[in-house]
Amino acid sequence: MEKDFKKIYINWLNENIEQYKISDTVYRLTLPFLDRNNDCIELFIKLLDDERYYITDDSETINELKLSQFDIFTGTRRREIFDSILAAHGVSFSKNDELYITCSRDSLAQSKHMLSQCIIKVSDMFYLSRKNVKSIFIEDVQNFLDINNIRYIENVSFSGKSKLMSNYDFGIGKSNVAPERIIKVINNFDTTQAKNIIFSWTDTVEERKNKSQLYTFIQDFEKPISKEALSALKEYSIVPVLWSKRNDYILELSK
Repeated sequence: MEKDFKKIYINWLNENIEQYKISDTVYRLTLPFLDRNNDCIELFIKLLDDERYYITDDSETINELKLSQFDIFTGTRRREIFDSILAAHGVSFSKNDELYITCSRDSLAQSKHMLSQCIIKVSDMFYLSRKNVKSIFIEDVQNFLDINNIRYIENVSFSGKSKLMSNYDFGIGKSNVAPERIIKVINNFDTTQAKNIIFSWTDTVEERKNKSQLYTFIQDFEKPISKEALSALKEYSIVPVLWSKRNDYILELSK
């Protein structure tokens, strides 16, 4: 069995990314990452000159949320979350509802990566509108850490072996008895999310000088969680923490 997991993932990306030339200066890139409707994410790349690029979602993310009767801008807290997601990924927001990044040739790969991750997270905000989601899940996780006196820092980013930056929600420093622990909060977990997490983490962990452990807090009070997706995380030594089982991890996160 092939054990070069990074190679497996890179090959999967290469086989499933499509590029289409719209004009001499504009290209469409279709990625194998899915939004909440299971549609592939598309980026549009415009060449501004020989050294600068404009990468955009062409307003698709916000327009889709509006069509689903979810308005990010109707509540202060929603807008705060939206702004924090954009800031964490280095993404800007235009008057035409575009999510975009203007970048140099050297940062093109990083910018495409960060914009695609941002789109996934903004699209996931739709689940905040569900009546049976009583609170914002990332706040639930933060409250859980606070109540149990688990020390942490918020919103951490690390450069991976590929030199791409990956964003995580919380970080817990190493101690004499425990390694550095990183936390990723997942509101809508599926196989595509699992693949995305695996790629980002395997890229990140190779560059961490100290042994690091990733915990994924997964919201499981709204729908059944894919056993296949959970098994995929475990194959890469990523710890899936189902919200219904969160108390089982208090001790090891407190060390």
